[in-house]
Amino acid sequence: MKRTLIAALCGALSLTACSHLPQSTQVTPHQTANTAASMWQHLEQFQNIAKQHDNQRSVGSLGGQASAEYILKIAKATPYSVQMLPFENREKTVGQNIVVEIKGQNPNKAIIVGAHYDSVTTGPGINDNASGVAVLLAVLQHYAQHNTAPPYNIYLAFWDSEEVGIAGSQYFAKQLSKQQLQGIQAYINVDMVGTQNPTALVLDADKSSVNDLEQQLKASGMPLNDYTAMLDGLRSIPSHQGDAHLQQVLSDFLKRKNIPVREDVSTLVASDTAGFLGKVPVASIILFNEQMKGDILEFAPCYHQACDDLSQIDPASLQLAYEAILQLIDAAQTTHLN
Repeated sequence: MKRTLIAALCGALSLTACSHLPQSTQVTPHQTANTAASMWQHLEQFQNIAKQHDNQRSVGSLGGQASAEYILKIAKATPYSVQMLPFENREKTVGQNIVVEIKGQNPNKAIIVGAHYDSVTTGPGINDNASGVAVLLAVLQHYAQHNTAPPYNIYLAFWDSEEVGIAGSQYFAKQLSKQQLQGIQAYINVDMVGTQNPTALVLDADKSSVNDLEQQLKASGMPLNDYTAMLDGLRSIPSHQGDAHLQQVLSDFLKRKNIPVREDVSTLVASDTAGFLGKVPVASIILFNEQMKGDILEFAPCYHQACDDLSQIDPASLQLAYEAILQLIDAAQTTHLN
């Protein structure tokens, strides 16, 4: 990571209290229509990119590079600074993280919102995860249109190589010192948020879902030795004291929208939350819809397949995720979490 970004991210980190007014998350019908149209246009662009490059946008591929160029084009049309941060993944492929800085009133504190933009090699990755990228670009345009400095610095991070070793976000997180991490009030991850008829998967801060799983396994008659190590591993996943507040904010929002919620731990280490767990307060929104396809339980229709295209996307799910992210940003700016 470039030192210029590190310095901008956390500044002096004095952690002195500052008074501020919360950013409004009131969304008018006109704004909703404009945002929905904008997100859909972004997805159309990513699908066109995939069509032009062997129906995929994986790390290091021409489709991946074209995806990065499109994100850069949108970011550079705003008044904010943007950086490309190269890294090498476990396959020695060079990826490119893209980070946009929205300067806030208190530069000593920051919020990071991230979504990976790479796809698997077997499909265009429109739900996984052009959908998350489209939501982040809508958040970027929201701040650019309002042209008002938020209370804290906000960093919108477009991660590369999530599908290969969760490499981009983990590289970024590993560069941060303890002092720098103390300035980050939240990391918010956005993944697969275009799913139709979704259930929301949210971070389980107190790991109560592991206890529920243990009871289910006991009731099934499975030998204790067959699952003890797995449960111990889930319970050992790092957590932060600020996770619970973000979980509550997100769960309350989703319930108001009548979206089913499932608390989960295991997916946290399989997505871009992994590098931030236990270091800063973390929230994650994933929208899934499990379905049996033959003998295989799919996480969502066309998950990691060639058919993960625009036909799988529900614009209402995108709007839901967009509003949820604004709610979480507000929560991280109005409550001391780290």
